[in-house]
Amino acid sequence: MHSTNFTPSDAIFVSLWFWIEIHLLAIAILLSLSSLFVERMSPRKAPLHKRTVLITNGTASLSQALCEELIEKYDCRVVLVSGSNQETIRQHGSLQMFYCDLSNRQQVTDLAIIIEKEFDHIDIVIHQDSSVGVGRTPQQAEHFVCQSSSDILGFVNILTNFVPAMLHHGGGKIVSIRKTLQSTKALLDSESQYHDLVKSISLSTQTASISGPESIQLSTIFCDLLHQQQQHPPPPAGTKLTFNLNLTDRELAQRILRGIESEQSIVQVSVRRSLLELCSNNIAQLAAFGLDKLRKAPKIPTKVR
Repeated sequence: MHSTNFTPSDAIFVSLWFWIEIHLLAIAILLSLSSLFVERMSPRKAPLHKRTVLITNGTASLSQALCEELIEKYDCRVVLVSGSNQETIRQHGSLQMFYCDLSNRQQVTDLAIIIEKEFDHIDIVIHQDSSVGVGRTPQQAEHFVCQSSSDILGFVNILTNFVPAMLHHGGGKIVSIRKTLQSTKALLDSESQYHDLVKSISLSTQTASISGPESIQLSTIFCDLLHQQQQHPPPPAGTKLTFNLNLTDRELAQRILRGIESEQSIVQVSVRRSLLELCSNNIAQLAAFGLDKLRKAPKIPTKVR
């Protein structure tokens, strides 16, 4: 049997590629099964289980993903607060949504009174910034300053209105999600002032409190979503093997909640998938791609001269 276009090196390459595909598929299956086993066997931690959680920027897709995770996996009651009165979320027993301009102190005070009547108190506040970069034009810079000022006012209003009730019920957690590097640095630079504010609130409500300022944990979670949106566009359509390295909102919400459970004051959350997650989430695509390659590969001749 003669083969004019197929050399021994080609035969070795096809055979090697076949075994590489088989090993990659086996590794992907093992990684997927191991991650599923760890997730099911690891016990749920107390910090989030059956808590009452307030989430700001309620109409954002990440806020809704956090809400779904907290209700479905942690059996929490969730209060979504939005600066827009365009209500697009269906409310039910575990979810309530309110309109409030957090930069307006009176509106936040009224919101805290309503929540105290309906939910008694809030255990955890998850506050998000506005995801606005500095920009390059004077108009963009001015918009950044206005939004940053509004974010700071909102954060201070949250502390002054919700920390007293937290102190009265034994403590709580204030989590700030920062989506740009600039806002993260600004928050960390002001961290000592925010702790001093919590201490002053604790002293002013000491007679009615059962815990001190140390029971209020301030946490910062940084995930560079603005950089992700600018630098990592989706792959072009028509590509046979495409892997989206960017996390979905639900996956990012899971990482953020794990960061909250870690009890660390500063957590950096990657917005991209790891190798383990990439393999476990794309087993079917990897298998289909490998089988397609094997079907299209030239047959190895039994004898080559």
